[in-house]
Amino acid sequence: MIELSKVVRLAKKEKFYIGKSKFGQGLFARRNIALGETILKFTGDIIDFDKAILKAPRYEGDPLQIGKNLYVNLEPPGRFVNHSCDPNAGIKNDVDLVALRHIRAGEEIYFDYSTTMDEDYWVMQCGCGSVHCRRVIKDFKHLPSHVKRKYLELNVVQNFIAIQYETTATAK
Repeated sequence: MIELSKVVRLAKKEKFYIGKSKFGQGLFARRNIALGETILKFTGDIIDFDKAILKAPRYEGDPLQIGKNLYVNLEPPGRFVNHSCDPNAGIKNDVDLVALRHIRAGEEIYFDYSTTMDEDYWVMQCGCGSVHCRRVIKDFKHLPSHVKRKYLELNVVQNFIAIQYETTATAK
């Protein structure tokens, strides 16, 4: 059994903490996080689409899609990362949340949920407040072309989605 004081010491070393957000709870930077730095690895049981539907209503997708029919049933702290249409973080290697720019201590950490979605099922109203807000969050394929291109160049689109666009680009 791990000693409680050791757990507290380990938690203080984390790059983030869970705090109050305009969306309920969110993930915040405990310290400055550098561009490209890994923030966390999303964890949870691997589930299929049918189990993901049972887990979350149609308009509140919690599971993280990592394959055409595969999802990570998110555990804390990853389940507290909120969406923004102007994110400061993105997902690489399907489960690694990395900083897309310098993130200041105390700043909420966001990624664009559309970079992980390709099932034509979940839709979410957006309230991020960004000047770039799309108002509705849907699958990656529905993003404006320049936004898709930016995310693909940053390598923050789930691999199973990015492969579709690489195949399309090489076919032209």
